[in-house]
Amino acid sequence: MSVLAAGLFGAFAAWFAVRWIGARLRTGAGDGSLVFAPFLERLGILQLLGVAVLAWVAFSREHDNYPALIALALALAIGGVYCLCEGIMTRGKVDDSGIVFITPWGGRRNEAWRDLRSVRYRSYCAMYVLTFRSGSVIRLSVLLSGHGAVLQQVRERGYRV
Repeated sequence: MSVLAAGLFGAFAAWFAVRWIGARLRTGAGDGSLVFAPFLERLGILQLLGVAVLAWVAFSREHDNYPALIALALALAIGGVYCLCEGIMTRGKVDDSGIVFITPWGGRRNEAWRDLRSVRYRSYCAMYVLTFRSGSVIRLSVLLSGHGAVLQQVRERGYRV
C-alpha cells in the first residue's frame, strides 16, 4: 500500500469514526448533561502509552534519528495531556432556561438562551459554535454526549443547524 493510499484510508477512517460516534452520542443520558464519552480519555491514555513505548525504543538501542523520536514523543505527550484534560474536566448542563458549560481552557460559562445571538456548525472540526450577547462563545464538539439537547433548544428558538 502506498503512503498516499494509507493516508487517504486513515483520513476516511477518522472522518467515519467521528461521524459514527457523534451520531450515537447525540442523545446522551437524556437529562441535559453534557460530557465526553470515555473514548476521549482512552485516546489520551493510549497517546501517553505511546510516549512510554517511544522512550523504551529510544533507550533500548542506538538510533540515527533521535530528533524525530523526540518530536514524535513530544507530540504524543501534548495530545495525550490535552485529551485527558478535555475528557475529564469538560462538563455541561442544558435546560429550558440556558446552558452551563465548563472547560479546562475557557472556564465556566453560564448563558441564557434569550441571549443567544448566532449558531454555526464548523464541519472541519465537527463542532457547534454558539455566540451570546455577552460575547461569550461556547464550542460544542459532536463527541459530547448529549449535544442533541443543545441542538433541540437551538432549533426551538428558530436557528437552523
